[in-house]
Amino acid sequence: MRHLLTPLGSGAFRLVVLRAEAFAVIRETCRTAQDGLETGGILLGHQHRDGQLSVSRAGDPGPEAIRKPDSFRRDPAHAQRLADAAWSRDRSIWVGDWHTHPRGPASPSRVDLSTYLALLADPELGFSHFLALVVVPGESGGPVLFPWIITKAEIRSPSLMVESR
Repeated sequence: MRHLLTPLGSGAFRLVVLRAEAFAVIRETCRTAQDGLETGGILLGHQHRDGQLSVSRAGDPGPEAIRKPDSFRRDPAHAQRLADAAWSRDRSIWVGDWHTHPRGPASPSRVDLSTYLALLADPELGFSHFLALVVVPGESGGPVLFPWIITKAEIRSPSLMVESR
């Protein structure tokens, strides 16, 4: 997957913009997976020099995903196909992952953080930042999204703007 996020300074990625198409995939995947098991997928998009990270596409878990009550592993071959198609379409790169926490909390777990730090430490991937969207059920049943930017040194919660159609 193409996934090189370059460092933009300490104020990088103050805003995450989730395109309507990406949110629709997340919302539909959550709607069809109300079985108490975690689900999720890949996030593809672009980084901008103004401190904005845009997510143009979100993937579903894929047919070989492993879904458990307290963990999720997306289907890597499926994610690769989605990333290749996104790169061909508009040069989107892998910017992060999204997954649900059906019973909360709205922040990454220790296991999540361990996974993200391993991705950040992999020199072949070239990540300096990783976007994690943790999704929890809202009061009306729809998904509520919480963005997290993870680096080797810190975890922060940037602002999130979800575009409407």
